[in-house]
Amino acid sequence: MAQRLIYILLIVTSLLSLGCKSSQPVIDYMVVGKGTPKGNDIMVGKIEFDDKWRAAGGSVSCCWTHAGGTSSLRNIPFPQKVSVVWSDLDQERIYFTDIPLNGNAGQLAINLPSYTWESSGEIETKIKPYIIVGFGENGEVKVWLSNARSERNRVGRVLHEIGSGQAQWNPFPDDHD
Repeated sequence: MAQRLIYILLIVTSLLSLGCKSSQPVIDYMVVGKGTPKGNDIMVGKIEFDDKWRAAGGSVSCCWTHAGGTSSLRNIPFPQKVSVVWSDLDQERIYFTDIPLNGNAGQLAINLPSYTWESSGEIETKIKPYIIVGFGENGEVKVWLSNARSERNRVGRVLHEIGSGQAQWNPFPDDHD
């Protein structure tokens, strides 16, 4: 009898541990975008979440808090960390950092409110979470969660800051031709 009880207890604890692998909800469809203050032209080399999946990099020249140059992702747990690397040609610097994300951001993502299209008055109910990575002019990084790409033509857009930090930098390598 004692062996059966131990066996059942092992099965129950094993099942419970399998169910607790990730505290973050799986998001069906999410969009990742990037922005920088207008006039701050940069080249993003890496946006990587949880050391597992990446969003598109590329040239960024606008706009703070807006999701420009987006990538979409499906059926993944909401990330807990973002790693970024970018270059600023004017400053001749390569910036890099890891930003931990707010622990409750996954719950915020699945509970984002609807918004109204200003031009038509239509209420948008099919909300996709937007993770927006903002690259500041002097290495600051902000990460926001929003219910829309930008506030343009929308009433009721929300913008939650879910992470921030200051990047380190290295100078561009010298060219020795």
